[in-house]
Amino acid sequence: MTEKVIKDDAKHAATDAPSAPPGDAETVDVHPARGCGDTGAEEVGPLHEKFYRPFLLLVFIGAVAVLLALLWPFRHSIFLAAILALLLAPLRKRMLPVFWGSRLVTAALLSTATLLFIVLPTATLIVILANEAGTVIEAGAHWFNDGGMAILLDWFNSLGLPGWLQAIVNKIPFDPQELKTSLVGAAGGVGKGILSIGRGFAGQMTSFLAQVVMLLLFLFYFLAEAERVVKGLRRLSPLRRCQEQELAERLKMVTRSILAGGVAAGLSQGLATALGLWIVGIDALFWGMVAIVASLVPIIGLALIHIPFVLYLFAQGSNGKAAFLLCWWLLVVSTVDNVVRPFFISGSAQLPLLMIFVSIVGGVLLFGPLGIIYGPVAMSLCLVVFQLFIESQKTT
Repeated sequence: MTEKVIKDDAKHAATDAPSAPPGDAETVDVHPARGCGDTGAEEVGPLHEKFYRPFLLLVFIGAVAVLLALLWPFRHSIFLAAILALLLAPLRKRMLPVFWGSRLVTAALLSTATLLFIVLPTATLIVILANEAGTVIEAGAHWFNDGGMAILLDWFNSLGLPGWLQAIVNKIPFDPQELKTSLVGAAGGVGKGILSIGRGFAGQMTSFLAQVVMLLLFLFYFLAEAERVVKGLRRLSPLRRCQEQELAERLKMVTRSILAGGVAAGLSQGLATALGLWIVGIDALFWGMVAIVASLVPIIGLALIHIPFVLYLFAQGSNGKAAFLLCWWLLVVSTVDNVVRPFFISGSAQLPLLMIFVSIVGGVLLFGPLGIIYGPVAMSLCLVVFQLFIESQKTT
């Protein structure tokens, strides 16, 4: 009897004793799991069943909005880095075995090559063009002070205009001295504007350098963590694997064709412009480089180069050279752009010429110079999405 009482007391003592530390192997956790498994009824409130999923979706949308707000200042760097990583993916796969499968070494080498062969040459070209532009402005000021405006007006009056047009021209009040005074005043205003711009130049350069640094950092990350990024995007995507593959392939083809078409069109137009200017006796090297940059601006880019030179040649009395340069611009240089760029884009992007033109012009108006890339990419991807939507409606 006594032995039974002792056993019962020991049993009750073990039951009433406090639980052992969490590290004890014999401890039994009486609480339900707090993760994604079974959830006890006492852990949720009365609104859980009705509002859990909408609330979780709202929190997810808020997190995405905050993330986009943080990344928005670097949107161009991220997008360009993603495009470069997509284009460099085949080279990355070939380099990985050479460097012992090291993702970091391969990404570092490709990012360094991007800096050396893309970023630095572009910055150098911009500096050279800025210096040459200053020389051209100085030469224009000397031309005006030496009576270039009077020579231009004399040429204009010697054209033999029709009577009605000459009467309109004669009614225009013009005083060279007054014009010179006005230009001096305007130059003062421009000088003040340049000074104000110069004050913010350091800030602009800082912003530009920050964009370049972020571009290289995101490019390094996309190259080093390519598999993880692709896996994460696939987990977030509600599309089928074949649809994701089609979108990725179309994006790769479009960006490759856009870059190839832009480079080919820019170089072709630059060479054509330089050849035309060399024939009429104008500095071909500098203005050919300017034409390569100006070709990035659709429609009006090269007009900013050719029209002033045509007027200048007419003013100098070189009517034959001016007519030749005008015809060369309209018939040769413009044709090069209209043939080379669509040739590269239309085949891979599978877009008609009208859609290419609309996407480029609309992209430039909406996004600025980078719209040359954004516009055709967005147009091509939209057409793919439309196609996938139509096919999904047929299958359902």
